[in-house]
Amino acid sequence: MTTPPTVGPANTAIRPSWEQLPASLREGLADLLGEVAFAEVQGGGFTPGLAARLQLADGQRVFAKGIPTEHPLAGKYRDDAVTTRLLPATAPAPRLRWDGDIGDWVVLVLDDLDARHADLSAGSPDVPRVIATVAGLADVLTPCPSASAAPAEIDLAEFVHGWHELAEAPPADLPEWQRRHLDALADLETGWLAAAAGETLVHGDVNASNLLVGAADVYLIDWAQPARGAAWLDVTDLVPHLILAGHTPAAAEETLIDVPIWRSADPAVITSYATAFAGYWERSSRQPAPPDVPYLRGHQARAARAAIAWVAYRTGWA
Repeated sequence: MTTPPTVGPANTAIRPSWEQLPASLREGLADLLGEVAFAEVQGGGFTPGLAARLQLADGQRVFAKGIPTEHPLAGKYRDDAVTTRLLPATAPAPRLRWDGDIGDWVVLVLDDLDARHADLSAGSPDVPRVIATVAGLADVLTPCPSASAAPAEIDLAEFVHGWHELAEAPPADLPEWQRRHLDALADLETGWLAAAAGETLVHGDVNASNLLVGAADVYLIDWAQPARGAAWLDVTDLVPHLILAGHTPAAAEETLIDVPIWRSADPAVITSYATAFAGYWERSSRQPAPPDVPYLRGHQARAARAAIAWVAYRTGWA
């Protein structure tokens, strides 16, 4: 299996240039927003389609993203719009200006943020700012402002797993540690589900590509995987991404030591959740790459290694 090269969160997608987009889409955006003087295509994320910072002729700047209506992810773009529209003004997220269909494209137009992707590496000044922002989500998103958000214990159960499937047909190249503990990993990966229930709006996809750091604020973007669940979920999602960025498992957990929702979480639940995400990434990394998203499976393979290191640390399994 060939692993794509490691790329940063700002350069993970292959997107069409502004000129390569359908003329009907460009004209529709101009009718909606005014003349587009300059378009800066963004390379972050793991979806194809439109993602561009637009400089308008009148001097305004906006961010536009979209995908063809027949694309399998079109529904996620609509979910993103619905959720973003419901976020309170105090939520650390860009404001949704417009959403709808332009021809055969689903399109969202949001405030353009003067910000960059977060650096989660050890020693980065971004890390405490990111943690404070993500840890504070529950303060502004409880009770859940979305009546349509699915319960986390049901929604996440549909995909956050993998060891059961891998145990049924172990891949020949499964590393020795995973192979040795495969049955135990499969047993462990469902124990967190009951504890995922709650009344907080959960982002559900907290990672470096969805965290933007500005001069004064940190923002969470792409609210396409919302759920109604426990407050500990989003902040816990940071741990494997901190490990992926170079922290040891112990150091990654230490960054959360002052976060009350982390400290009060049941350790057995956290271990089970870590195991489930490790299984999800290990399983997903072995699937064929989606069209026009060549870096996704490589990213998932690296995320799996980070999460497995976290599980090994928490379980003490040799």
